[in-house]
Amino acid sequence: YSLFSKEDIIRWMKERPPANMKIFEEEGDEDVVVVIPTADVKGDKARESSEIFKGFKRIFVESRGSLFNYAKSVNAGILYAMKFSPKWIVISNDDVHKVDEPSKLKDELSTTDKGLVLARPSNYHSYKVSLMKVDNHVFMKVMRLVGKILRLPPAEVYGYLTLKYGEKLGIRTIVVVDSMIGPFKKFGGEIVDSFVNGGSFMILNRRVVKGKVFDETFINGYEDVYLSMKMRDDIEMINFRISEDRGGSLGFGKLRFYRSYVNEVYLNWILWKDMH
Repeated sequence: YSLFSKEDIIRWMKERPPANMKIFEEEGDEDVVVVIPTADVKGDKARESSEIFKGFKRIFVESRGSLFNYAKSVNAGILYAMKFSPKWIVISNDDVHKVDEPSKLKDELSTTDKGLVLARPSNYHSYKVSLMKVDNHVFMKVMRLVGKILRLPPAEVYGYLTLKYGEKLGIRTIVVVDSMIGPFKKFGGEIVDSFVNGGSFMILNRRVVKGKVFDETFINGYEDVYLSMKMRDDIEMINFRISEDRGGSLGFGKLRFYRSYVNEVYLNWILWKDMH
């Protein structure tokens, strides 16, 4: 981040070549098609997620390696899924665990016509996020320290990078997960926006699928935040439960968040480019 400008970073993000992707399908009810990006279609995670959504058509998008891009994998899966003219497309991580039956999901979907449908909240889906201004340097220092003490890598890494490079990279706001910062929220910078983020599990009404659903410039982070932000007026939470692992696919170490800070740079550029 010390060597490059925000323009350099965004250009690099846009020009990254795609990873190799292979698509596999499993038979089932085509009214609801489930798209699942996975590193290994024969692995335990893919097998478990296949079992969870048994009865529905399942599309696995297999891709791995350093060029893996969640947004590209999901978009490829959605494009493939649309061939079956589904009413609903479920986007799910492969590190999910069953709570409710798939029939419950179908029943719940029969009573809504919203564009984006979310499951009952958990730590990694259907959770509240806020855009917080970063002009409170004391808070950013506290956030970094608290992140270090409580072993919350996103808080530690984003606090550090925002203090050191935020101004240079045009960072006006950062995305904070409300449950993660809890009572500290009121001591932070001004909250300019809050909404519910779909996260690792969301369901799209086919009427909203027009071309690419996720912005593919994002690299394994914030593509869900940006979509949820845009669709907040056409959203409903249904009474369906599913659980998942923390950072199951990408890990939860510091390095992941050093890498994913590029998404903060890009999101800020999208949101505030007219104000720079």
